[in-house]
Amino acid sequence: MATRNQSRDARQALYAVAGVADLAVSTLRQLPEEAQKLRDRLPDEANKLRSRLPEDAVRAYGNLVQRGESLVSSIRGSRATQEASRATRVAVSTGRAARTRTRSNVRSTRSAAKGATTTVRRAASADTKAARDAAGKVGQDK
Repeated sequence: MATRNQSRDARQALYAVAGVADLAVSTLRQLPEEAQKLRDRLPDEANKLRSRLPEDAVRAYGNLVQRGESLVSSIRGSRATQEASRATRVAVSTGRAARTRTRSNVRSTRSAAKGATTTVRRAASADTKAARDAAGKVGQDK
């Protein structure tokens, strides 16, 4: 059974992934101008970046968690998501009702089939009796 912290950590990881996707789209839009800026300052900044990398990674992860959480919240609150959720609930309810009706119909069909079988059996018995009676009268003069 997952603990509360494991659940929170998993949720944060999911938010981080959503944040990465959102950041990637945003960054790709700005990529040409950012690439030029990096080319201009790369030699001087390389040593500074190497020393700050672990701190920046932790900070970036936290930012991605926040960004992903914000994105997921906005998606959950959107009209389209709410309508899809409502439509899903209606579909599930309709499916359950159809299942109930089908089971009821199966029961009544089974009952009707048993009744029909009994009726056919009785009719066959009566027909057999009538055929024997008729066969016994064949050749008798009245």
